[in-house]
Amino acid sequence: MSHIEYSALNYYHSPVSDECLCLGVLFHNITTGQRDFKYISNFKRFQAFDDEADINFVRAYLVGIKEDVETSILNYKDSFDLHSYVKVFANEFRFSTIKKLNVDENEDYVDALTKVYLKYDLAKSQRLNSNEEKKLIKRVLETNNLEYSNGRISGEFNDEIPFDYQLENLCIKHFSFKGKNLRRLISNARQWSFAAGELAGVKKVLFIYDSDFEDRDNLKIIINILSKYAEVLQMDEGMDYILKSCIT
Repeated sequence: MSHIEYSALNYYHSPVSDECLCLGVLFHNITTGQRDFKYISNFKRFQAFDDEADINFVRAYLVGIKEDVETSILNYKDSFDLHSYVKVFANEFRFSTIKKLNVDENEDYVDALTKVYLKYDLAKSQRLNSNEEKKLIKRVLETNNLEYSNGRISGEFNDEIPFDYQLENLCIKHFSFKGKNLRRLISNARQWSFAAGELAGVKKVLFIYDSDFEDRDNLKIIINILSKYAEVLQMDEGMDYILKSCIT
């Protein structure tokens, strides 16, 4: 068994913006000392996110991080602390809260987690499916000793509300908007907002989503609807919220 830490590198439109795009993931295997940094190759998607950004600069910036952190003949004896490394990043480029995961000795955790965080950089055939993603999320919860249960909650009308997970007083539902007609999902968002409203004052509700930002107008409508009675966060920020809320 190996113990790893990892953090996602997100790019924000500006230092005060909440909207971000994941550009890479930095891994540190505490047990073996191995470090890996995986970053996007599809810069067309990045350009769609911020058409004013200097693509060549961003590409060079990511290459520089990879050369800086990954083990080489020049630094293999140097100690490395992920917490200290990510602290210096701010403004448009920021690393997320560091997460922990226990992995088997021969497990390719770099590949698996890269497929979660950079899924839209991959062909559909290479991506993890929804169930595989949820299994990885559950393993993060287990590594942090968080107990979770089936997310089905009894509704006000003796029905079942099918959340994905329940941790203590927190109910969680995951949405994937990639490649979806978001206009058609607005009514579904209203249904989930109604369900969250039923639980107001009884349970906290967190909606986690991922998106490629292709339809920002309808995505904003959906987020506004879901936000009426719940927290609505992108995948990595959602995991941060869970860990901060449930770890005492």
